[in-house]
Amino acid sequence: MKIKMKVKHIVFILISILLLVFFISPQIQLYIAKKQAGNTNPAAKTKLLESLDSKTILDSQKWRIIQDYMLNDYTANQFDVYVGPAFSQFSHPDHAITFTWDEMLPYLNMYVNKGPIDEYFAAAAKQLAVHYKNIGQVDKAQDILQKASKRTAGNDSWTGQEFQLEQSEIFIEQSDYSAAKQLLQEMSSNDPENEYVQAKIAQQKAKIKLRQGHVLDAYKEVNKALTKYEEMMADETPAGYEELLSMKKNIQTALTQQSHINNTVKGRIVYSDGTPVANAGVFLRSEEKVSRSVGPEEAYQVTTDADGYFEISGVLPGSYQVALGLSFDQIDGWTWPVDMDEWLDVGEKKTITYNITLQKLIKLNSPVNQQKITDKQILFSWEKVEGADYYQLSLGADIDSGSVSTGFKSYIADNQIKVPVEEVYNHPLGVIFPGDDLSTVSPESLLAFTNTNNRFYWSVEAYSDDGELISRSDGYRLNEDTVGKIPFFYLKERNMTKADRLLLDKKLKKALAAYQSNYEKNPNDIHSLRMIVRLMGAESSDKHATENEKGIPYLQAYAEKANSPQAIFRLVEYYYEKQKWDSFNKWFDKYAAAVDGRLDDYDQAIYASALMKQGKLKEASERFKQVMNRDKSHRFIGSWLAVELYEGKTFEHAMAMAKEYPERPFADENRDWFYMVQALEEESETDPLYRQELKETLDLYFKNRDKDLSIWMKTTDKPAMKKFIEAVKDVN
Repeated sequence: MKIKMKVKHIVFILISILLLVFFISPQIQLYIAKKQAGNTNPAAKTKLLESLDSKTILDSQKWRIIQDYMLNDYTANQFDVYVGPAFSQFSHPDHAITFTWDEMLPYLNMYVNKGPIDEYFAAAAKQLAVHYKNIGQVDKAQDILQKASKRTAGNDSWTGQEFQLEQSEIFIEQSDYSAAKQLLQEMSSNDPENEYVQAKIAQQKAKIKLRQGHVLDAYKEVNKALTKYEEMMADETPAGYEELLSMKKNIQTALTQQSHINNTVKGRIVYSDGTPVANAGVFLRSEEKVSRSVGPEEAYQVTTDADGYFEISGVLPGSYQVALGLSFDQIDGWTWPVDMDEWLDVGEKKTITYNITLQKLIKLNSPVNQQKITDKQILFSWEKVEGADYYQLSLGADIDSGSVSTGFKSYIADNQIKVPVEEVYNHPLGVIFPGDDLSTVSPESLLAFTNTNNRFYWSVEAYSDDGELISRSDGYRLNEDTVGKIPFFYLKERNMTKADRLLLDKKLKKALAAYQSNYEKNPNDIHSLRMIVRLMGAESSDKHATENEKGIPYLQAYAEKANSPQAIFRLVEYYYEKQKWDSFNKWFDKYAAAVDGRLDDYDQAIYASALMKQGKLKEASERFKQVMNRDKSHRFIGSWLAVELYEGKTFEHAMAMAKEYPERPFADENRDWFYMVQALEEESETDPLYRQELKETLDLYFKNRDKDLSIWMKTTDKPAMKKFIEAVKDVN
């Protein structure tokens, strides 16, 4: 599924069972029903436990019970739910019965001691070892791994090596470096040709050197392993390579920014009523991993103790996000109100304390429970949240195999708002392509909230005056006490037109012609005008263009007649791209008025960029500074650096800026401006005219002289400057 939407409008795609946000997924509902049925009838669980203790059933039957009910779940996920700043994921077993850790421990131990050496064996041993390590019983963890290693000796060399690597990790955490070195040396001698094993060994050796304070030696160790890896790399990236690359980057950070090496992240997780969240997983995830699913192999992971406390030690310098692993019971009716750009910058302080408070989900009042709305206005109402200064309302729709939600109204002062239905009709969902080309465009995404056949939903978030998220309504509601009212509704105020039905039949050209005919007959037909704009926006042949040129007159008419902020902003972006600054300024002023002056960070950044390209550099710099202090993603730091360097600020000044405002990953993109500026400084040392050339090149970019800039790119002998200019051009 592809979505065509400007970067400003962040869209949350909810694909089948991967995410649950605004409502109960049928899969989770089914799982809860099974779980409740199984757990409220303890006879089934008791019978299974008795079978495991029985001497009358075959061992193979016992192993199958352990595999099905205690190990299958772990091979996929260790917790029911994983939540982080920018994601939520869940899993559920195929069976109704679940066991507690106390119930599983004796049987997992039995599997490690006597069970078959199969694909479940490694899961049993690692699950036990991680559990014992996380609760502080490292001796038991080592004992399990040693037993597992002995049992796999001569059978499965890779499984045995996994156990040995886990053992070395524990030795390192316990500061028993001599034991770790000895074990790693044995592994290296036993399998010298296995590049992956050798890379993992190099990684462990580098950890030891870092723990001992030998940073440069650790860097050499990692670099040596990476060089070997790169020599053997073909089309595919070998396993373990990215981890080494990430480690190298972290060590570089420590060397260049004089960061602490072995850092500690600790804190406590509680509910808002003060109750501790015990036995929750806490994962510290690097920039390279935040967009991926959480798994049992995470480098930094612990479990909270009985009082909700956790501590992760030996953390390398770098930027991380925290993710939590929770059971359904722990998250049911609660939410972790965290901003998607919430990062921990590790290294400046030796110890970081990061406390987490789970908040009650906001209850919704109306519209709910499949309500059919036929009025000209819609009343959205929800419970008042203590400490909230304003709320944000989002709207969503079921589209194809998933759902899409986007922000609708911001800075709502009260816990209710009455909205004209026409404003909801004007609200776009983006353009979704379930396939790979324009012919597969989803009609439902284009019709959005004008589709009387589709079901819609909504959610609300509560914020404090400084922009801190307090709580939200979307989350996991899994039993009768927490489900409450389901925020589904239908819009039945309007009637579908013939053009709408053509669109739903995927006859896009005929639908567009019908909408155009309707509009020509009736210039006050806002719906037809709205759909002309959306269809023309979807069929743009130039994927790099902001708008289809043929659609601009329609877009201007729609923006004027509907006073739609989204439509107006599309014109703002169009004239920004064309660098027609009089028109840009005109439409930006209209946009500011349409949103009552409540400009978000992206709006401010676009305006700052426009000032920059109009030569108003001092004003642009001030605007960028304001944006940087509010927007945690720092996605426009490159533009601000360009302005400051153009104005003659030193490379040291620019590096300090890049360090203070590191760009955060947006999807898989991430630019390290600190190292790019550092490379500029190093490249400039042998060229007295370097700064002059940098200024002239930036001037080409500011004035949109693309042809001259392209010629410079092809002919320059300054790779660091070229890389910096390319990165600045990509800022958006």
